[in-house]
Amino acid sequence: MIIHPERRRVEWRHQEIEWQQLNKIKMLGTQTCMAVGLRAVLYPNSVVKTYIQTNAAVGSSLQVATLTAQRHGLRSLWRGFLTCQMGIIPAHSVYVTGLEISKQKISRLARREGIQAGTAAQMGSFLGGAMASLGSQLVRTPTDVIAQRLMIQGTAGAAHTYHNGIHAFYSILKTDGIRGLYTGLGAAVLVSVPFSAIFWGTYSILKVRVGHSMSHLAGKFHDESTQHRCYVSPAVYGAATPFGVWEAAVFSSSAFISACAAAAITNPIDMVKTRIQTRAKTGRTAEGGRLAQKGAGIITHLWSIVKYEGWWSLSKGFSSRVMTIGPFSVLGILIYEGSKHISKKN
Repeated sequence: MIIHPERRRVEWRHQEIEWQQLNKIKMLGTQTCMAVGLRAVLYPNSVVKTYIQTNAAVGSSLQVATLTAQRHGLRSLWRGFLTCQMGIIPAHSVYVTGLEISKQKISRLARREGIQAGTAAQMGSFLGGAMASLGSQLVRTPTDVIAQRLMIQGTAGAAHTYHNGIHAFYSILKTDGIRGLYTGLGAAVLVSVPFSAIFWGTYSILKVRVGHSMSHLAGKFHDESTQHRCYVSPAVYGAATPFGVWEAAVFSSSAFISACAAAAITNPIDMVKTRIQTRAKTGRTAEGGRLAQKGAGIITHLWSIVKYEGWWSLSKGFSSRVMTIGPFSVLGILIYEGSKHISKKN
């Protein structure tokens, strides 16, 4: 965001840094550490979401979290965390690499076909997000399956009892083979791919529109003595910080809105995915439990949930998802944009 004092006008500018301009090790290392740290803090929300979606507990997110801690101890809110991270760490690197390369190649191809630069960038973000998510989901699904089964240990919905992540891994291999580790992969892809595509596609649009709106707001509050500190991207002037306060507001607000929209659209399939992967016995009727144990498909599960639990049940776990996705998207996008600036080659 650049201020022209002589014209009393604020202009929104944000130049994308392309893949070949980046120090890959520095950027991937920074973002992976961020992902692990944020997930450690927000992981209890994922546990609560799994409890709610499998009917292992009833109530608001706060009530379920409190009840779980009282019954099973605080440590139960981090069940399966280490197992989950074993998949997250490599999957995150695959995701970021796939996202950056796909965005760049797709947007370039679109521009060569005569599509305007802005539209081409949005297409690159939408399709790049989808492709990146598909690649990372293949890496992380086995650890997601194990982690979610560990999450509901000790509840009425738990189909099996495991001592730890390693025991769960070998038990699943023994009973179901390699396919068991990819239980619910189709549903997982139907959640993560649209979510990622919607998030990055919406974010690329909002970043420009919110940026222009913020520019007018910044112009109203402009003070020449503070322009470098608050309103202008320090990167323009060679400062150490990657961007200013106004730009941070643009990035974070755009990311939060995009994440909430993507979460709302994909929540029904996320609920089906959770039930398939956990194979939870719980259900309002015997039919609900039977389907989970039988390994029924996505459509069958979806129809059963609507038939026996009502349409409203498709929103189960949404608030817990937002409590995880919201902060993760805001902090994550700031670190994503910041790490790209910091990792830019001289």
